[in-house]
Amino acid sequence: MPGKFGWFKILFLPLILLATSCVKDVDLDQVEEIIIPPEAAIDLVYFTLKSEDFTGAGKNALRAADVTRLDFLDDDYIQNNLVRADFNFRFTNTFHREFVAVIRFLSEGNAVQHELLIPIPAGTDASAAIVDYTEIINEDQIGKVRRSIKLSIEITTHNGPFVDGELSLESRGFYYFNF
Repeated sequence: MPGKFGWFKILFLPLILLATSCVKDVDLDQVEEIIIPPEAAIDLVYFTLKSEDFTGAGKNALRAADVTRLDFLDDDYIQNNLVRADFNFRFTNTFHREFVAVIRFLSEGNAVQHELLIPIPAGTDASAAIVDYTEIINEDQIGKVRRSIKLSIEITTHNGPFVDGELSLESRGFYYFNF
C-alpha cells in the first residue's frame, strides 16, 4: 500500500511529465513573429427608399439624404491603431430610373474628409439593378477615416416621370488595426 504521498506520485507524476513534454517543441524566441490579424466588421447604414421618401420640386428633381454618426471612430484605440478600412456599399434598385449616390465622410464640423460618387443604373421589379461597390482606404489615406465622425449619404436622380419601386442600401465597414 502506498504511503502518504504515494498516491500523489502514482497519479500526478505521469500527468506532470505528460504536460511538460507538450511544450518541449514550442520555440518561445519566435513570440515576436506571431501576428494576430486584428480586424472588425461593422454595419454602417441600411435603408430602403420608396418614391414618397424623395423630395423635390414637383417630384422632378428628386433627392433623399441622411447623416449618420460613426461614434466608434471617436476612440483612442481606433485613432492610434487603425491602418486600413474597406467600405462596402451594396445598392439594389427596382426603380425605372438611374440614381447617383454621393457618400461623404465628414468631420465633426462637417468638413468633407472623403467623398464617393456611385452611379446606380435603372432596374425593374423583375430585374433589379445591383451595384456592389468597395472603397479601400489604405495606410497612406487612413487619416481621412480617422478625421471622420459622420457618414452622409445623398441619393439624387434626374428629372422625369417617377415610377414606383425601391432603392435599398446595405453598407459595412471592415477595419484593420495594428497592435
